[in-house]
Amino acid sequence: MKTYLFIYDVEVDSTELIIKVQPLYCANDKVDFLPINDKDYTPTKGDKLYFLPGVNIPRVKLKDLSLQHGVKTVRDIDQATHVFCGKSTKDKLVTSHWYYHIPTQKLRDLLADADDMMDEYYKENLREALEHYTEDVVVVDYTSASELRNAELSVIQKHIGNSALRSSDVYYTVDEDHKDLFPGILSLDLYSESKLLKHINGDDAATIDETMFLQISDMFKSSDQDNHILAMEIMANCNYMESLLFIEMLFKEFSHQMSNCHTKNHVNFKSLISFLGKNKNYMGTDVDEVMKSLIAKDVLDVDKVNVIMKYYGKEIAERGGSWDYFEIKSLTLSEEAAKLLNTNYVHQTFPDFISEDAIEVPEIHGDIADLNSIENNSPGVDGVESDLEISDEDIEDAFTRIERNELKSELTTLEEEKKDPEEESNNNQIKEEDDDGFEWF
Repeated sequence: MKTYLFIYDVEVDSTELIIKVQPLYCANDKVDFLPINDKDYTPTKGDKLYFLPGVNIPRVKLKDLSLQHGVKTVRDIDQATHVFCGKSTKDKLVTSHWYYHIPTQKLRDLLADADDMMDEYYKENLREALEHYTEDVVVVDYTSASELRNAELSVIQKHIGNSALRSSDVYYTVDEDHKDLFPGILSLDLYSESKLLKHINGDDAATIDETMFLQISDMFKSSDQDNHILAMEIMANCNYMESLLFIEMLFKEFSHQMSNCHTKNHVNFKSLISFLGKNKNYMGTDVDEVMKSLIAKDVLDVDKVNVIMKYYGKEIAERGGSWDYFEIKSLTLSEEAAKLLNTNYVHQTFPDFISEDAIEVPEIHGDIADLNSIENNSPGVDGVESDLEISDEDIEDAFTRIERNELKSELTTLEEEKKDPEEESNNNQIKEEDDDGFEWF
């Protein structure tokens, strides 16, 4: 939030120009004027909690939280140790307006050039307003912008022109009822209500597991809306963190039933909506959003992914690669095409993921230094135990005899020769004699 110079009225004719200004405490929508930290919160005895407007915390559950952890709520923000805000807090504190703006320097130039066209009173007011003004732009309301944009006065055309003031931005102004919170609130470390909501139902709250998920699903499938109400109450009063996966899956499957049920306006269910960061006017959820929720709450693990694949693996595959958190790793042929080729054909589209903790097994290359590192009395080739020593000369001899066979087969041959020196085998070597009498192996 900043204090801008605000042009709220303009009167112009062929000989006279009047520009009325006043300070305006506001913020451009491109600026996050109410930043919420990402810190976790654990209720601790002695904590004093202050809730900004728009926070959805059931008062009855707050009483239970206070008795259990020794925390209390306060009405004076200056006494609070922790200040919480919700998803709708900003809408409760401010009002949005569409305003235009012009560079401050253009207004200064216009004032200097239109000195003889302005009444002394308005001219002095504008001069004093600009004297210590440091912002780059001056904010202009819709009517004043139209007057300046359409004015035929040459001095306005010169410094502002009819191409200026063509686009507007959203600016937020503080509502009268909450002006006492500003600007002090802007310097506070604000906590998200979701950090408190995960504690609100207590450790004894029920956890929605797969069995309960299926039971609640049957409630939503019922044509009796009383069952829908009961299902939503169970969701709203469960252990949020332990039940998160199946809560999100229920939103994915039955958001339509929830939207049509008046229970969505109950404070308990609104607390759940706030915890999940959803909007009660649109609660639709897809598989990507389920994953995003698990990641945001730091509860994603392989078991939860297995559950997602169990219920939505086919849906993920059918939609192809248009997911944020899923990729189609391999492709195969249809059953008809596979039968024609008589093969289970698989094409891998992405390489395997290698974990940072994985132990990389080095490849063995045919290098003498590598082979020399093999300890004596180590297991023989192909799992055959060997107590024979292989000398450097044997290894060098094996290399000279390699033509097409692998190194392992050559070492096996050496071992067999040492076991029975009387048996000789040329290992299918081809002996050739060149014209110069040199034997090639």
